[in-house]
Amino acid sequence: MLLRRITHHIKNQNWFAVFLDFIIVVAGVFIGIQVSNWNESRVEAIREQEVLVAILDDLKTDLDVLDASLAMAEISTNASNYILEKAGFEKLDKISLPVVNFQIEGADLMINSGIDIPEERKDQLWKMVTVRYYPDQSNTAFSSLVAAGDLKIISDQSLISDLQSYSHLWNSIEKSNQSTHRSFRDQTVFVGQEFGLSPFTRVPEEQFIEMVQTVPKIQAVIRTMLEFAVLHQSQMKQARKKALSLIERVGQEIK
Repeated sequence: MLLRRITHHIKNQNWFAVFLDFIIVVAGVFIGIQVSNWNESRVEAIREQEVLVAILDDLKTDLDVLDASLAMAEISTNASNYILEKAGFEKLDKISLPVVNFQIEGADLMINSGIDIPEERKDQLWKMVTVRYYPDQSNTAFSSLVAAGDLKIISDQSLISDLQSYSHLWNSIEKSNQSTHRSFRDQTVFVGQEFGLSPFTRVPEEQFIEMVQTVPKIQAVIRTMLEFAVLHQSQMKQARKKALSLIERVGQEIK
């Protein structure tokens, strides 16, 4: 209909009407494009909110497993120092690192081991040393975006960068868990088995302390587990700090 009108106006050389019809056509196309862009932006905004909610859920899961890991590491460090002191050896107050590592804050790692061990648990000292928790990151939402090449759905580029840095930190932690921490834990369990110790077998405190005093190999693995428990704690604290910061940032982005 509009095309017929324009043709009619051209034949009649009604240039004002032709100009007016042209403006109507251009305006219609422009409005259509704008409406389409608005709809697309609205869909992307909804999708971004869904993604951010999923990322926030993953971060909260990370925080839970980090808290559990830190609690078990604290039990291990406290029990190890308690055993060493009871056996007449020097307890460990801090670890000094030769170089600064981005996963760990500072070169000197202080050890808080002043927590009393309940009497009813003093026959479980070996379990406290050997039983540990090495968590994995909950990263389904963000890793799915990366795999799909769809990171642009998150409008805040600095948030993307921080999430990538956080994932990189977790990758490093999981590698050290696999190559170092779990390895030393397994070796400690095997040493205990040589001398009749099992992680979940109760051994009277006096009997166990005497074994530590007379068997250098047991004393050595306890000290080694203590040292690496402190390193593990520091890594977990660094990840926990970043998780808390990201939880706050992502929460602010969710409307």
